[in-house]
Order: sequence, then C-alpha cells, then structure tokens
Amino acid sequence: MDLSRAVEEYLTYLAVDRARSPRTLRAYATDLRAPLAFWAGLSRPLCSTADLTRDAVRAWQRQLGQRGLRLSSRARQLQALRGFLRHARREGWVATDLFAHLDLPRAPRPLPRPLPTDQVRALVAWRFDPGEAGQRDSALVHFLLSTGCRISEALAVDRHQLRGDGGLVVRGKGGRDRTVKISHEAARRLQKRCWRAMLARAEAPGTAARLRALQRRAPALRAPGRRGADPGASVPSPGSANRTTG
Repeated sequence: MDLSRAVEEYLTYLAVDRARSPRTLRAYATDLRAPLAFWAGLSRPLCSTADLTRDAVRAWQRQLGQRGLRLSSRARQLQALRGFLRHARREGWVATDLFAHLDLPRAPRPLPRPLPTDQVRALVAWRFDPGEAGQRDSALVHFLLSTGCRISEALAVDRHQLRGDGGLVVRGKGGRDRTVKISHEAARRLQKRCWRAMLARAEAPGTAARLRALQRRAPALRAPGRRGADPGASVPSPGSANRTTG
C-alpha cells in the first residue's frame, strides 16, 4: 500500500475507532508525514509499506537525533510512528513489527512546581464580584487550588461526582479517570447554585478569560478587609494553578 494512503487510513482509524480529538489527529499527521518525506528523499525512495524495513525505521530514528530535537519531541514523533507501524502490522500492510527492539528516548519527568504561598493567599483572598459570576469564579479558584485539576477537567465536573470521603473522580487526558481530594471549602462551594449554573451554561471560555484577566491585573491586586492578603503578590496563570498538588 502507498505510504501516504496508509497514513490517511491510520488517521481515520484513530478518529473513528479511537475517538481521538482533532488536535491529536493534527499532531499525529504532522509527526507521521515527516518520516514519509524523509524516506521519499532517500537515494532509493521508499513509497510503499512493502518497502519499509527495520533499517529504514532506524535511519529515521538517527535523523531525529541529528536534528538536535529535545528528547520529549523525539519520543513523541517516534511514538506516533510506532503506533502507525503496529497498526500496519495488524492490517497486514507489513510482515513484521518493524519497531520491535527499538527503544524510545526517555526524558526525565520534571518535579511538580507548587505555587508560592503568597500567590496562593492572593488567589484565595481576591475580592470577586458579589454576583453569581463572581461566586462561580471564586468557587473555581478554590477548586483548582484544592484538586490540582486542569481547567478543562474542572469545567467538566458534575457536583454529583463528589464522594462522601472528600474524593472526586475527574476525567483527564486520554479519557482516563482518576480520583482527586477536595478540601471542605471547595466542596462547599461546589454545591452552590453558581457552580451548577456554570456547568449548565458551559461558560468555559469566559471563565478561563476571567482567570487570565487576574494575571494581567496582578500589579493592582488588593483584598481589602481580608487578613493574610499580600497586596504586592502576583496572581499566577490558570495553568500554574493546576500544578499546586502535582
């Protein structure tokens, strides 16, 4: 089978059978078309799945190493190729597992970076608008700080998922579920009507924008009447709040 057609069929499989997101599919397409262009430019071009050999895969692996890419980038591209080659083996496009005995580069996993205490206090002490939108945003900040969830995970939470032992099941990347712990204060705010209204109206873009606005307004941060607030503290971005608990 022609390599370009094989890649397109693999992408269709990921979209239909594995329900991958459009962004994931675009990333796979980019990472798979790169080796195809490399093989097509060899002195003896490889244009069909029947032409592929383990030496051709090793040549692409060496090429990635010579490009000076980070280990994580090389690993991502090779993982995409490995998935494609294993699919090709299942479909009978190639006779053997061409990626067998080839190792992926392993980058060390960085340790989580929790927010400094002064920034946590500044977020908690921030005076939100007294209306429903402000209550919702305040609840969201407490939820993110308590659980370490991503913003997308927080916006997908149903309050009925809250368990009696203070645990909460959230669905993260790749559709995988995990249990996080939630503080009493965040759980109390989760039960409020403002949180239910947020979920019902699906106001994710507006909420994320409000959190980013806090970062832009950091120099003017004040929390009158609240003890423990640091007027000079900067407000971190929503993404950094997700790393408070690792």
